[in-house]
Amino acid sequence: MSHYLKILFSALFVLSTLSLSANAAVENTTAVATTACNATGNIISAGKEDCRATPSTFTTQIYEIGLCTAHPYGAAKTNATFDASTCVVIYTDAAPAAVNLAAAIGTNTALPGTASAPAQGTYGFPYIKLGTDFSVAGSFTNTPAGGSATTYYSIGGGNVNTTGPAVAQTDSLRNFDKNGNGSTCTSGYLGAAVVGGTMDGFITDASFTRSNSTEVTAGKCDKSARLAAVMNLSAPFTVTSQTYAVNFNFVLTDYGVQFIDTNNNLANAEEFGSAPFAGYFTVLNAD
Repeated sequence: MSHYLKILFSALFVLSTLSLSANAAVENTTAVATTACNATGNIISAGKEDCRATPSTFTTQIYEIGLCTAHPYGAAKTNATFDASTCVVIYTDAAPAAVNLAAAIGTNTALPGTASAPAQGTYGFPYIKLGTDFSVAGSFTNTPAGGSATTYYSIGGGNVNTTGPAVAQTDSLRNFDKNGNGSTCTSGYLGAAVVGGTMDGFITDASFTRSNSTEVTAGKCDKSARLAAVMNLSAPFTVTSQTYAVNFNFVLTDYGVQFIDTNNNLANAEEFGSAPFAGYFTVLNAD
């Protein structure tokens, strides 16, 4: 082989390697709008396959809460790593115990980690970092047209019955699965509507780095130990010298669990599972 051919082969190899690297990007999917379960008539609204309900159990681990001036996964939300350069941490817990947020609906819960006062500034991208295992349970009562009230209970393993009581199950979020077959890792879930804006979810490792689309094993993203939820605020808030607290408010009423219709009649539910939570931040200022 001539020296010229060796150089040409080497150049082709480098170009091939660069091309493969460029194609191995993170993958996102767009949030699908869902509706709350109906108390009367069909439990699930026309055109939907599932409905949201209020959990009796919704347990997760909270690692960190913070505020950013720019989206930590980039304006296009396609970065693989969490960029904390515009962020301040206001709560952290390196080894959090699981907390049942459903038990505290309507109340305030003091977390055992370390809270810090945020630096003064205007923030449009608050975030919260969670574990990817959620223990969930719930029930919902529906009265069909012309019929008697029926209560649907979670009984574990994704199943439902009408006798109860509600039983908790652990759901692990490992892939948003854009294609529905587990062939690629979809680590981003973008644009879920919440109070005050939208929320994006990102499945990551413990360093909050995302898998690329090809890093998937048995339908699960290889990096799937954490969930980073980032809000895109419609109206960014400002922390001033008068600010004494910034609180994250979980919204679990009509959020957090879902009942699923598998026979497509909308009138009852055959399966159960976890569902996204919603939330919003409030800034408390001294008078």
